Amino acid sequence: MSSKLAAYWTGKAVLITGASSGLGAAVTEALAPFGVQFGLLSRRIEEMQALAEKLKSTGSTFWIKACDVRKREEVLSAVHEFQQHAGRIDAAWVNSGIGGDTSFHRWNWEKAESMIDTNLKGAMYTTIACLEVMVPQNSGAIIGLCSAASMRGIGARGVYSLTKIGLTYFLESMAVELPQLQFTIIHPGFVDTPLNRGNPNRLWLMMPDRAAQLMIKAVANRKRTYIYPFQMKFFYRLVRMLPAGLYQKLGHKALAFGRPGR
Repeated sequence: MSSKLAAYWTGKAVLITGASSGLGAAVTEALAPFGVQFGLLSRRIEEMQALAEKLKSTGSTFWIKACDVRKREEVLSAVHEFQQHAGRIDAAWVNSGIGGDTSFHRWNWEKAESMIDTNLKGAMYTTIACLEVMVPQNSGAIIGLCSAASMRGIGARGVYSLTKIGLTYFLESMAVELPQLQFTIIHPGFVDTPLNRGNPNRLWLMMPDRAAQLMIKAVANRKRTYIYPFQMKFFYRLVRMLPAGLYQKLGHKALAFGRPGR
């Protein structure tokens, strides 16, 4: 166990949305050895209870609540209930997210609006609710799980890209306004989670436990932006630099291949 990780995370009160599976569950497992006070939120309470049971011997404690991040009042209530339970909130993993195809040729308003409500509006509800706790206590970290899909508008994944670049800009604006707090914006590449298992062309695929270790280390190192794996970091920056016309031509050709994204 790294002394730097232990110094940063031990005894922290940590809120995690989307904690029932995927990266939310992986981060919970990675942090559990540090004696964390967890506040776990998700619509699927049975999965969170099973996760807490699995980790009960670690010394961490688990406060669990069913919460749909698309419903603002549920989020505000859950965040403030956890703050009352733990006495503070030291870090919030803004993690809930859904993906999917939003190609014009297969357009579905219900899918598009659900993605916006979950990935962007739900993340904003969570962030603002946590800032209402962190600003008065003059400390805290907001960790935003964005995506490598925020690099540009990805063909057939336009709404997902929209929500992730929107969340990136929102968190950047909060970081400008509130320099006394820590904001870490994370752009994962492909991690083997339910979000992308339908994609047969996942570039530089990483397992959730490894991804979680990288992320908790990045937060402990107070990174402002973190992109992983390293291949995706270079690819992300290269694609951002491409002129619009060239990107559109290459992006059109790439539609049949793997698409960067969480």
